[in-house]
Amino acid sequence: MKNCYKKLLFPVHIFQINIRENQIIKDYILQKILEIYQKENNDVPDGWLTTNIFTTFDKKEINSYLFSENSVIIEYYKKYINKFFDKETIFEIDDIWLNVYSNGEYQEEHTHLTPDIFIPRSHFSCIHYLQFDKERHNPVTFIDPIETMRYNTLEMESNYYSSKWSPFVNEGDLLMFPPYLSHFVSPSEPTPDYSRIAIAFNLKIKKYGEMNSNGH
Repeated sequence: MKNCYKKLLFPVHIFQINIRENQIIKDYILQKILEIYQKENNDVPDGWLTTNIFTTFDKKEINSYLFSENSVIIEYYKKYINKFFDKETIFEIDDIWLNVYSNGEYQEEHTHLTPDIFIPRSHFSCIHYLQFDKERHNPVTFIDPIETMRYNTLEMESNYYSSKWSPFVNEGDLLMFPPYLSHFVSPSEPTPDYSRIAIAFNLKIKKYGEMNSNGH
């Protein structure tokens, strides 16, 4: 029937692009990362359920050293993130850190939402795969935010969909996604010869087209 149609409603958008200058970024920062990795302990932050993962999530001094505002890595991030937006956008990078996986570590399911309502919320979250072996490492896996509700209703063939999805990732890829989207990293085989290194950060949008952070 011509007046009968089916519409996909309220999709979640994931953005992905490859940073062509990834080797330049690696040359700039990798040795610093390896030195810190060998020197610092790998105690996981409070509230994290994973074990043994090396992260600088709660190490602000190290993150300031690695990711200073005027560093080449931040300039490349700004260049490529701007390609995701369809209007003139001004943003700031917030809460940047790195995770190193060498011995089959994992990261439990989590979001990038802050529980403190008085802290300004991030608008997007990002992952940069600085060092990644697609034959041996696992990418992030995203989870449908309304997975539970789908199980409690009939959506015809949509009831047989997978509630989890992993992007096909190459080294140098940059992902951007809503901070409310749950995600996790499943264990990979140990790769001490070539660690999986991901840089994660959040974005606060200051201006998008005619809209700005003051709501005007």
